[in-house]
Amino acid sequence: MSGKSGTFGSFPRSACSITRKLEEDTLKKILMIGALAFAASAIAESAVAAEFYVVRDTATKKCTVVDTKPTSTTTTVVDNGTFKTKTEAETGMKTMKVCTN
Repeated sequence: MSGKSGTFGSFPRSACSITRKLEEDTLKKILMIGALAFAASAIAESAVAAEFYVVRDTATKKCTVVDTKPTSTTTTVVDNGTFKTKTEAETGMKTMKVCTN
């Protein structure tokens, strides 16, 4: 350190604080980008995992589309009644024999 106050090595203190601020800002940006990438992948994964089911009520014999797999014995999944979108499930339900009777 030189004999002058206000310097650090060969750099003035203000230059060091500016460098440190830039490093902190860069680190914050990297962390923010990482957090956004993680959030985006989690949202995409949950969208892919969404499923719709064509189920038939055992008492009424009517078919409906639901977004959760049935766990009770009062409804059953019809044929291969698992679809990625509600629209696909509704279209598929129209072609299933047990649902059109």
